[in-house]
Amino acid sequence: MRMSKTQALKILGTVSGTVLLLVAFQNCGQQLGEGFQIDTKAVQLNSSGNSLGGVDKDIEPDGEEDEDSGEVSTGDICEDQLLAKFASGYHSFLKQNCAGCHDGNHEAPAFASKNVLNSYQVFKDKGYLAVSNNAVSATHNPPATGSHHNGAISSLKAEWVAAQTAWLSCKGTDGADKSVVTLSKTNAAIVNSKANASYWGTLTWNLSSDMPSNSAKFPLSISVEAQVAKVSGNEVGYAVRNPTMSITSGTAKYRVKALFFYVNDKLLDSATVYRNINAVVCPGAPLNLAPVGNAQLLVMASTKTTDKFALQFTSIEKAESTATCGTGSTDTPVIDDTPASVSFAQLTATSGTLNVFRTQCFSCHQGSGASGGLDLSNYNSSKASASKILTRINDAGSPMPRSGLMSSKMRAIVEKWVTTGTPQN
Repeated sequence: MRMSKTQALKILGTVSGTVLLLVAFQNCGQQLGEGFQIDTKAVQLNSSGNSLGGVDKDIEPDGEEDEDSGEVSTGDICEDQLLAKFASGYHSFLKQNCAGCHDGNHEAPAFASKNVLNSYQVFKDKGYLAVSNNAVSATHNPPATGSHHNGAISSLKAEWVAAQTAWLSCKGTDGADKSVVTLSKTNAAIVNSKANASYWGTLTWNLSSDMPSNSAKFPLSISVEAQVAKVSGNEVGYAVRNPTMSITSGTAKYRVKALFFYVNDKLLDSATVYRNINAVVCPGAPLNLAPVGNAQLLVMASTKTTDKFALQFTSIEKAESTATCGTGSTDTPVIDDTPASVSFAQLTATSGTLNVFRTQCFSCHQGSGASGGLDLSNYNSSKASASKILTRINDAGSPMPRSGLMSSKMRAIVEKWVTTGTPQN
């Protein structure tokens, strides 16, 4: 359904609190969300008498300070107010009642960690309604959860809705989803030519005609090149590159932000290469929205000649006449902090932020009794199964871990290890 597509990439669940992928987390299945980068020039803001600096220095019952010391920021003044409300409200409740499983030291989503900024992002990823419903559930994890929290959760939900309304007012928007989704396209030649590693098929959309009837139209055309992607000789989906946009008529300039892909009406959200696009397209020469040759991997269980491709942009809007043409922008882009390389040693480390295998997979895939014979603590075993690992962690129908898809950030970390040659160290 097209409406679900346009809702899929709302960065903040402004009404319902739901997000892109809402998965059950009764079993430990996720640790971190898409993190914000801390602004080193963060501005201290007050919300209901609570400063970010003051909240971050809360003393825990064990006598330790929170990991955040001093002021923190999302990098956005309006959203900092929302962060402050989370810190003084939900975060305090979650640390007190949910840290036993959600403190970041377990596989469960880390919305109760001492780091308020990390907790805030994971909380948004899960959605306030999902977190709230589990908090009052008699079966989720009693006695930490249950009806005895009904009063507290009711107040927190009301405060959060009010804070979201204030955020929308600060941003000067009615909360309308500005994402743009195209109609689907097919190109059987992409699969039919998969034996030819040098072949790239072209997919082209005219944004004035290849759009849903109820969608905005733009005098723009965009093309991408695609081929069947292989890892160690095994197909893992598609690679796409060179998203190139041009203006088909008129003299207006257009600002284009963040490009994502659907295949067969399914958003492949672990892809990160194009999520920080922030470009101004001007009349004249076509503009490559991303560095030439910077291909993005779209992981799928299988490829077929009938596969349908669609594009989604976070937004496309007319730019001011003085805007500088090209991929540079004074706007803050969506942060993509996926590392340039990931090693097996990092995936299995006992500390750090890249140890996805250890935190997400070792409970079933470690040692001589590893499930399915896949020992992810063993480099040779992991390398031999790299393409299968990549496929399963992105398969929503039969995901690994079984509790549900990991966050897109975690999947991107594993993808980086696979696509850079599965280095050991």
